[in-house]
Amino acid sequence: MTVTSLPSGSPVLRRPFTRRLLATLAAAALAVGLAVPAAATAAATPSPSPSASAAPPTLAAAPSGNGILRPGETFAVLATLAAPAGTSAAASSAALSIGTSALGDDAALTRWLSGDASGVALQQIATGTLDATASGTQTSVSFTVPGTDPALVGRAPGVYPVLVRTDGGTSLQAPTVVVIPADGAATPLAVVVPITAAPRIRGLLTANELAELTAVDGALSAQLDAVAGTLTTLAIDPALPASIRVLGSSAPPTATAWLQRLLSLPNDRFALQFGDADLSSQIRAGVTTPLQPTSLQAYMAAADFTQPGSAVAPSPGATPAPGQPSFPDLAALLDIGSATANVFWPATGSVDPGVVTALGALGTEAAPARVLVGSSNLGAAPGTASATVGGVSTPVYDTEVSRALTAAAAENDSARRGSALAAAAGHLAFARTGTADRPVLAVLDRGTDRSRGSLRATLGALASAPGYTPSTFAAVGTAPATEVALGNSEPDAARVADVADLLSDEQVIDRFATILDQPELLTGRERAEILQTLSVAWTGDAARQAVADHRAATQTTLDSVGILSSDFRLVSSSAPLRPWVRNDLPWPISVVLRSQPDDARLRVQATTPIEAQASANTRIEVPVEARIANGEVDVAMQLYSPTGELIGSRQNVQVEVRAEWESIGLIVIIGLVVVFLGVGILRTIARRRRTPAEDAAASEDASDAPTPSDTPQEKSP
Repeated sequence: MTVTSLPSGSPVLRRPFTRRLLATLAAAALAVGLAVPAAATAAATPSPSPSASAAPPTLAAAPSGNGILRPGETFAVLATLAAPAGTSAAASSAALSIGTSALGDDAALTRWLSGDASGVALQQIATGTLDATASGTQTSVSFTVPGTDPALVGRAPGVYPVLVRTDGGTSLQAPTVVVIPADGAATPLAVVVPITAAPRIRGLLTANELAELTAVDGALSAQLDAVAGTLTTLAIDPALPASIRVLGSSAPPTATAWLQRLLSLPNDRFALQFGDADLSSQIRAGVTTPLQPTSLQAYMAAADFTQPGSAVAPSPGATPAPGQPSFPDLAALLDIGSATANVFWPATGSVDPGVVTALGALGTEAAPARVLVGSSNLGAAPGTASATVGGVSTPVYDTEVSRALTAAAAENDSARRGSALAAAAGHLAFARTGTADRPVLAVLDRGTDRSRGSLRATLGALASAPGYTPSTFAAVGTAPATEVALGNSEPDAARVADVADLLSDEQVIDRFATILDQPELLTGRERAEILQTLSVAWTGDAARQAVADHRAATQTTLDSVGILSSDFRLVSSSAPLRPWVRNDLPWPISVVLRSQPDDARLRVQATTPIEAQASANTRIEVPVEARIANGEVDVAMQLYSPTGELIGSRQNVQVEVRAEWESIGLIVIIGLVVVFLGVGILRTIARRRRTPAEDAAASEDASDAPTPSDTPQEKSP
């Protein structure tokens, strides 16, 4: 809906009393007539009450021209009423007002935008109507005030408060500002834009994530689209190019093209910490030199570096044999192009003198350290971006301008984005110095929920900000510096404790990794994941959860190697124990098994070297010898690395010794054999003795027998 302004900004003309009375009576009669059926309907079908947990409707006001109003131009404001899911808003009238005088300073602007209207006089200049807003939808009304309106004519340059207010069904307010620019010399304005991905606890982005982020509509593509053709300085997370390069020839084509585009941009740049890790917490935890990745070998596969097409050239001097992989070194993986060295950007509001001193010591004569500091971190605003703290270069970015720009870049709704850009224009008006040697610095703080349109609109508004000329971060460093003092910065004790815990876990992983022929496969991965876990983008409960998840993953790694065994019955004098060595790691390992019985009845081989396969259970044999005894013996088994580091937990195997059964059985068998042999021999001897006697008896019987002549013969009659 579009409405026109009130005439000349003067009080609204009143209608005659008789007409107003008749109108009032008619409205009352109409209301009574409508109330009866409405009441009946309500009685028949009660309307549900809104949920107590539903968010209330919100009102936003966005002046046209990103909040810049030049003399004679039409003043237009778009007001949008949004009803979140579960709520609704009735139709209401709306009014647009502007301050009768400009705000005095940046602090007054901050108070006004936060809803504090004390000391602000307003003049109503336009009215309109907002239609009823259903749940999950929004309604807008556009106010238009011609530049010739007396309420606008003759206004002096400055930042004026603007308010849109609704009355009736929904009573809401939306404060914003409009800037009438002043003439004069232009102030250099440098802008730093981070090129980062969403925080994670994994060391690098996966191929699927890269394909999504670098697609035409991906978040990383949107970032490059927004900065292309501008003078913005890029703060690049080196984990992004490393994620692409470790994939070699298997990197998604869109990711390879994105990396080439990044390297070809002419913008000034510097490297963030890997994963944009929190610098201040590291320094406060006792880390003298900010953590850096040590190796990314764990993320590279040989097959991706044996063929052409890799996103990174081999390391200088590398001459691999034909068919052998040629892996790039760490520096080649992390390269972001021609960049300014030793630039550090701690989290906003986290810097204290100790952090500045520690980071300043990392600079060199050729590349002195520079530590970005927010203006809210100082005791007093310096009035220029070029500053020093204790002799260390500390470029100061305007916190209020940066906060408004960051909000605008993250807002897809045009009304809310316009309101944030108007706020940024107001803060820029107060930050303006009007001299070329006193630049202003702003940043888009870390964030990942930025669309291509929002980023482009935000950077476009900065490029056209009245009274400013685009500049670079490098130019800020060459401007005359002012010594400033840091204000109080309350350290995040929980975050500092997290750093200490993560570094303690890393030391355990370093010892555990000695089971590998290439320990850097584990240690490098652990360091990369720690840096990602310490990302500045992790805040509040999400940061605590990220640390907890990483520590749980570390413990899983430490538990990935162990012994699988069961109780054993030994029924002979010697036999091997045959436990398994479990290896859940994706690499083969070398360990030593030490076995120790708790009783002298059993003799076990003390040490057994083992070469366990990757992602498998490996069967081993431990020679065991039993003495002539029986009973139960506990054998303690513990794995060690080749350097003597404990690996996994100790396992106790109960061996039931029944070795005497072998001897007893042997004796019984021997006894039976002796008995059987003796009986056989005795029987043989007895048989042999019995045979001659039987022969003699048979001969004697034969001699005593009568012959035929001696036998009487019967005579025949």
